[in-house]
Amino acid sequence: MIEIISDSEKYRAAWDKYVNESSSAAISHLWGWKNVMEKGLGHKPIYLTAKDGGRIVGILPMALVRTWWNTRYLISLPWIDYGGICADSADVIESLNKRAVAIAREHHVAFVEYRSINSYEMDMPTRRDKVTFRLNLNPDFNVVWNGFDAKLRNQIRKAEKSGLTTELGGIELLPSFYKIFQWKMRDLGTPVWGYKFFESILTEFPDSAKIILVKLDKLAIGGGLVLSFKKILYVPSAASYNEHLKYCPNHALYWNVIKMGCEQGYEQFDFGRSTWNSPTFNFKKQWAGEPIQLNWQYMLVGRKELPSINPDNPKYKLFIKAWKKLPLFAANYLGPKVIRNFP
Repeated sequence: MIEIISDSEKYRAAWDKYVNESSSAAISHLWGWKNVMEKGLGHKPIYLTAKDGGRIVGILPMALVRTWWNTRYLISLPWIDYGGICADSADVIESLNKRAVAIAREHHVAFVEYRSINSYEMDMPTRRDKVTFRLNLNPDFNVVWNGFDAKLRNQIRKAEKSGLTTELGGIELLPSFYKIFQWKMRDLGTPVWGYKFFESILTEFPDSAKIILVKLDKLAIGGGLVLSFKKILYVPSAASYNEHLKYCPNHALYWNVIKMGCEQGYEQFDFGRSTWNSPTFNFKKQWAGEPIQLNWQYMLVGRKELPSINPDNPKYKLFIKAWKKLPLFAANYLGPKVIRNFP
């Protein structure tokens, strides 16, 4: 008989053992994201474990998001591209989903959102406006290099000829990266994720979360967050100063992480999510070819329609235009307070 329990810190080792042994587990299923959601974003984590005869047969990490306008969501998981139910069978998936919906009703939640590459064979509305790109790696990085078209190789060479260098490190590099990231987010008209959020990721995953900086002489002009899980490397956040884009710092960043991945035996590089046919979509497509569909599935509890936070919506276009005009100090102060409402 399947038993669903709410987990506490004492179950962390057993939870992560299941994640590391499961072929269907994603990076976001690691227990450490529970602490990131709580300490870095201020969301209430709700972690469910399915057991059968004392053996873990499924897990579901979620975060309860409360907005300032008093709407509530259950998300698996905010910010990161992957999440949802990881389970051994369809029966376990159904049991975990049923408990999630019950919890959603208890907390008067509008909807439960599962983010995943996979889709569940249940009657759930699905958003398919997001994709990711994954590049297959090789122990010989020249094999990967030869798979790029001439234009991409020339842009990477331009970064090298411009004298750009990269530095990989831990939390000590966060201030330099975050300074660039803050500026870039304001330039895009997007509220910035908080410094504390990135700090919590680097603290929680000291061995698998790193910062990479791209430097022109000694000046950091670009940077990114690098994560690893099993045989996959991820760069979910990256930014560069516009005035230095002529040196191709983004190409230097991605190519150096890809080379590192090849040399260290990783099998894939994940570029992070993009909206179909957006500028970031087109940039990533030149590296990795065909997009991989992301499926965001919903259990609608307190509403009848799918949520729609779309930059093409006229009201969001106005918000983006206004945010770009904010003084940098105001955007940096308000950003983390605003963005946590839009997971």
